[in-house]
Amino acid sequence: MDKKESKEANSFIGERVPDSKRQPWIGIAAIYFGLTAALSSFSAGGSLTIGLNLINAILAAVIGSILLIIMFFIPLGYIGAKEGLNTYVIGEYVFGKKATNIITGLVIAVLPGIGFYGVQVTIAAEAVNQMIGIGQLTTLFIITLGILFVLPSVFGITSMKWLDYISIPAILLIVVYGFVKVINITGMEGVFSYTPNTKKSIFWGANLILGASIASASFSPDYTRWIRSDLKSVTYTGATGIIVPKIGLTIVGSAMALTATTLGVDEPWDIAQVLAALGVPSLAMILVVLLQWSTNMVGAYSGGVALTKIFGWNRSWWTFIVALLGIVLALIGILDVFIPFLNILSSFIPPVASIIITEYFIVSKRRLKTKENYYWPAIIIWLIGGISSLLIPVFIPAINGFIISMIGYYLFHKFIEYRKL
Repeated sequence: MDKKESKEANSFIGERVPDSKRQPWIGIAAIYFGLTAALSSFSAGGSLTIGLNLINAILAAVIGSILLIIMFFIPLGYIGAKEGLNTYVIGEYVFGKKATNIITGLVIAVLPGIGFYGVQVTIAAEAVNQMIGIGQLTTLFIITLGILFVLPSVFGITSMKWLDYISIPAILLIVVYGFVKVINITGMEGVFSYTPNTKKSIFWGANLILGASIASASFSPDYTRWIRSDLKSVTYTGATGIIVPKIGLTIVGSAMALTATTLGVDEPWDIAQVLAALGVPSLAMILVVLLQWSTNMVGAYSGGVALTKIFGWNRSWWTFIVALLGIVLALIGILDVFIPFLNILSSFIPPVASIIITEYFIVSKRRLKTKENYYWPAIIIWLIGGISSLLIPVFIPAINGFIISMIGYYLFHKFIEYRKL
């Protein structure tokens, strides 16, 4: 990448991407494919086997993926493509110029980006350490891989797209090989006859699927603002970049994990352990490193965009800082709290998306209306939606928070705000 491309990737942080700079949707779909074909899908698939058999895990993956696209990616992605703005600038017209820094910036991008960076670097480092087998060097590999993973995204979106073009075919080939190992070890009958010790509902599984990818779906305007502003392009991007890999890799991850469980693995969400138990340690290293590289680039880039919006300075340096903080979390053991981390994300991110969608499509009729620094009705309703999601155990908590926030925000403007006017 030359200096001109690097400068362009750092441009338009707080302004509209002009039509002349728009790209074909397939390039952004490739980025999302690389993001989805990663730890979040395999680990979510492995986590499903804790409480679901394979049939119910497949149903949960399908339900969760469809909800992810229909309720989050497409409406938010369309706003980004139509307005040409990133998530945080759009948030100014919903939560206020200063409040968006906390709600859309920190909640959707920075905190998930740092957290997932730490989780994924940890698993990649464990895989490499296991492959080399010359001692306990996980700490060294966390630092080394953590720095390596972020370098492409420091130089901008174009470099991420080309890395995904290279890594996706390799990922798919390795996934197919891993699934063949499952069939050889357990057989189709063994895979489908698996019964978990603790039974959970399909809704529980769908919520896990949502939690694993809710952040990336909700910051879709960061990327769809670079494609043509039509619903078809956004839909193709989501279907190709999220639904296809999400369902496929979650199913494969579940099958691998339940097979590994029968071989003594007690953490089915750890893809490095799972592949090692299946007898493919070399593939474990290659797979995990490629997956985490693709994923961590996108998370670090979006975190860098958010921090640039909050503090100014330089997007490339903020992207690097997101990676450094993720490395710190990896070193202190964030992988140990992976499932609670997903539950928190699936509770507090959906209300953010819900309020943005309601404001744009229903309240403001597809117009961006300037808000004060802190638009308290939106902030309070977001908190109510997030807390409700945590406290209401029925159905799908992520969707509960989404619906409660949407209804609350609409009713406020229908019966209170409009009355003032």
